Amino acid sequence: MRLVLVTEFYYPHLGGVTEHVHHLALELRRRGHDVTILTSHMRGEGTDPPFLRRLGTSRVIYSNGAFARITTGWCLTRRIEGLLRETGADLVHVQDGLAPVLGPLAANAAGRLGIPVVATFHSWFPRSIGCRVFRRPLQRRLDRLAACIAVSEPVVAALSRYFTAPWEIIPNGVDVDLFSPNGRRPTDYLTRGPRLLFLGRLDPRNGLDTILAAMPRILERYPDTRLVVAGDGPLRRVYERVARPLGAAVWFVGRVNGERPHYYGTADLYLCPSTKASFGITLLEAMACATPMLASDITGFRELVAGGGEAALVPPREPAAWADAVVSLIGDPGRRAAMSEAGRTKAAGFAWPRVSDRVLAVYQRVLR
Repeated sequence: MRLVLVTEFYYPHLGGVTEHVHHLALELRRRGHDVTILTSHMRGEGTDPPFLRRLGTSRVIYSNGAFARITTGWCLTRRIEGLLRETGADLVHVQDGLAPVLGPLAANAAGRLGIPVVATFHSWFPRSIGCRVFRRPLQRRLDRLAACIAVSEPVVAALSRYFTAPWEIIPNGVDVDLFSPNGRRPTDYLTRGPRLLFLGRLDPRNGLDTILAAMPRILERYPDTRLVVAGDGPLRRVYERVARPLGAAVWFVGRVNGERPHYYGTADLYLCPSTKASFGITLLEAMACATPMLASDITGFRELVAGGGEAALVPPREPAAWADAVVSLIGDPGRRAAMSEAGRTKAAGFAWPRVSDRVLAVYQRVLR
């Protein structure tokens, strides 16, 4: 099959949608399909893989509690149509097909050429003024899609408040070859000091402020604790100022990508205090690395953890609760060892070959 995957989010932007598109493309190409990723130009982009094409310029905006992106440029629909003709696309797969700009424009271009469009939806939200106001035209856009995929049940629940569609849930995946244990043992903290990890974009909804507020209480019990903050974003300078009184206990390492398995593997606990999420790709990455974790007790994470032993859920925005949970788990290496084993088992079920099988089944059904 000749496939075009369309996304507003791709490297150097780091996040769940980027990882989803990149690894799906790699797995599909490994199976012999001709895959092109279409995205836009972004500040900081490096050398692109040969299967990537960029049109227009990506702009950062604040949306849904985080910093999102939209593409701007002249004659984008016409240029996308030209790309689809050039690649001879059999099918177009857009990410978040209702959100501006590339997804809807690519769907329009594909429609003109008679190419079927599949959309995957990634976003969870409690309510949306835009969906309420533009419900009818957005519903018509949904009706023209050949298939609608959601990465989780919470995404379906959020969209179903406003729209009807034959939703099919196919979760995000994880590269279990890249993300794997590095041999760190649950008792290593006894000689090196507890090592905590925060990994994610530094924007409001990812909750780093909660962990920074919890650190003094954690340091009272374990003075040698070190929090590694892996990630970058618009609020980095703000968080660095907040963390200054904690001194060497907090280490900002900046943007990481290929080094992520190393940071998961050298942590005693991965902390994910997000206040809003639709799934939890970083949770899967930590599980695959056998890293025990604490995660926010929010809609997007409950479904993935689902009462399993691989993580403990903590109320968001409650620093005292996070501090107590960290202290409890650091002092319980047996429970952390059990979390590690349960995490590896769960992550295996989300390996990209399994997830890609389900996506390919949708493509084949649509093309038939």
